[in-house]
Amino acid sequence: MQNNMFCDPALERHFTGHVGHITQLRFSPDGTQIATSSLDATVILWNLKQAARCIRFASHSAAVYGVSWSPKGNFIASCSHDRTVKVWEPKVRGVSGEFLAHSKPVRSVDFDPTGQMLLTASDDKAVKLWRVSRRQFISSFAQQTNWVRAAKFSPNGKLIATVSDDKSLRIYEVATGECVRIFTEDRAAPRQVAWHPWGNMVAVALGCNRIKVFDVKNNQLIQLYIVHSAPVNDLSFHPSGNFLLSGSDDKTIRILDLLEGRPIYTLTGHTDSVNAVAFTQDGNKFATAGSDRQLLIWQSNLHTYDASQFEEKSLSSSCCDTSSTSKISLGATSRTSNDMSIRIDPRESIAFQTLDENFQVVDSEHQNTKQQTPQGSTNSSVPKHQTRTEMKSPSMEFKRSNPASFF
Repeated sequence: MQNNMFCDPALERHFTGHVGHITQLRFSPDGTQIATSSLDATVILWNLKQAARCIRFASHSAAVYGVSWSPKGNFIASCSHDRTVKVWEPKVRGVSGEFLAHSKPVRSVDFDPTGQMLLTASDDKAVKLWRVSRRQFISSFAQQTNWVRAAKFSPNGKLIATVSDDKSLRIYEVATGECVRIFTEDRAAPRQVAWHPWGNMVAVALGCNRIKVFDVKNNQLIQLYIVHSAPVNDLSFHPSGNFLLSGSDDKTIRILDLLEGRPIYTLTGHTDSVNAVAFTQDGNKFATAGSDRQLLIWQSNLHTYDASQFEEKSLSSSCCDTSSTSKISLGATSRTSNDMSIRIDPRESIAFQTLDENFQVVDSEHQNTKQQTPQGSTNSSVPKHQTRTEMKSPSMEFKRSNPASFF
């Protein structure tokens, strides 16, 4: 019977290369590359097909907090403590552009589904929308009263979700700039937000060790998970919408079965906080990274998962973790159950012990032109959702070796 059981997630690759904490990671749309940002002020581009080489983008002057791929995979955006956002080609030599996006450190950057607009969030309490090809500021969403940790486009690009240190989750309409939903948290501020693939729900990672899933359309909390013992830093939905991946300061990664409302896997292997997690677009792989500077690539095997076999497999597994409890709330109902998640420790695996560290780190050479901000003015002075077409500057034209458009 055991041979007919579903397959567990398995570690596939193990990388190190950053000299500072890894803050964010994102797979390329085709799943062949990973971009990681770090407190060491660099972005590293890992090619999963060419393990012998990675590309380091080192033009930021301070910690890099976030990265985002354009939908076509031909550009990467990165944001930094140096207050800039950079958009660059993911290759050794190419074009790049830089603009001063905010008056304080930029915490989050996200391409819209068309690749034509960019969303940024900052410690200056503002979320800003930009037209990338014209280097043009479009509008600002500034109802937050404290640092904004993250801002993400919905799958159809019509809504924006923001999370802030004012302990709020806000949903804005892109077209009107109107804040249509506000969810507040009493215990601790949210650290990250993720949209469900269907676009009608969002998940929030909280500093009070919790994960909440909200129904945006019906304006209600539908699931609550207490599966970590320390603040939750990042989360990612599986493309099917049936699973949620999370990483925490407790050094673990969790996989939640959203249909059954329970944790099914506890993954270890990191020796410090897990700051970043992400699935590939097909869901066949996911990656985790954190303060231990390690990047772990996993086979998810979730396409084989069978909920009807879970209890039997978890009980028969010698590494089953039943040391904690998880409380799940569905609408007005709640229950407390033993955490029977299957514990996966990859540290004895060949993949973990075969550390991919004998590779060439190539520094990128990008032609770059900075944005010229008018003297005496700051972007933070823009009123809420006010269009500023005059922000467009000829000095922000990207240098390029061919006449092709930026996107």
